[in-house]
Amino acid sequence: MDTTLLLEIVLIALTGLVMLVGLVGAIVPVLPGAWLIWLSALGYGVAQGLFLGQPYFDGWIGGAAMVILTLLVLIDLGLEYVVTTSVAASEGVSFRAILASLGLGLVGLPFFPPLGPLVGAVGGLFLVEYFRHGRDGRKAWRGVLSYARGKGWAIAAEVFLCLLMMSVWLAWVTLDFWVG
Repeated sequence: MDTTLLLEIVLIALTGLVMLVGLVGAIVPVLPGAWLIWLSALGYGVAQGLFLGQPYFDGWIGGAAMVILTLLVLIDLGLEYVVTTSVAASEGVSFRAILASLGLGLVGLPFFPPLGPLVGAVGGLFLVEYFRHGRDGRKAWRGVLSYARGKGWAIAAEVFLCLLMMSVWLAWVTLDFWVG
């Protein structure tokens, strides 16, 4: 078997495995999701030039695929916040509670990983809604549940985008094989 072909097979397999970890990361908040898929595709394109002696990103096919993947990962970046906050806001959660949730979620990240962001986000939202509704725990808890519903929709959207990104990469690899 040709050494270049063997290296290409190993590169494709490793990239695919890393992308599968990224897909899991769309569901498990400790792992990166779409960004890991994007980085693995970027690494694949660079490795083609470094290790296989091919042009980086193997010409226009890889370049077009990376443009599409970059657009998808940027959509994913904003989508989580837009979907989560819009669902929560449509169910009456105040903008201050959403900001408190985001802020305390970020504060919890370095102090108590991996559960710190979750505890900070839920705690911040609950506290703001609790005092906003005159210390009514039930109304505050409804706000937390609506935020969780929004988060669930955001996770579903990220999984869809991750699968779409993986499909773009597979199309890149397939077209490379047929055209190249």
